[in-house]
Amino acid sequence: MRTLCLYYTRTNTTKEIMENIARIIGADAAEYTDGKNRSGFLGYVGACFATVKNTISKVSIKGEINLKEYDRLIIGMPVWAEGPCAIGKALLKKYASVMPSEVYYVVTHMGDKNDYTAKIKAMDKLLGRPSAGQVSIRTKENDYIKESAAFAETLV
Repeated sequence: MRTLCLYYTRTNTTKEIMENIARIIGADAAEYTDGKNRSGFLGYVGACFATVKNTISKVSIKGEINLKEYDRLIIGMPVWAEGPCAIGKALLKKYASVMPSEVYYVVTHMGDKNDYTAKIKAMDKLLGRPSAGQVSIRTKENDYIKESAAFAETLV
């Protein structure tokens, strides 16, 4: 089964998590982006504003990636302002029709483990079908590498 771990990262934490998952399951990894530098405090504020207002409409995948070549897709995205990042939502809107039938979400966040059921349903609506599964990984004061490894083991 050919798998792609696709991620957006603002601080490189989601990248680290997704590359760990890719290494464990033998998958390819690639980054998606809206092309803006969102580092630092102002980048974070802008990211939260974009998520609340849902203002991001353009997104692209870095590299020569053809989603149709994959059997399984694992999408990593941070939570901003208690919702999936606007760049992740834009990815789902733009590429849902060419994504493989098996799609998983890895939602990364710094807060407590909230119930993300409503957010996952909204993401599934953008995808046009239910995801195959998901995991919520807390990154602050938590062994997120161990947690991502545990999730990866369920996919092997």
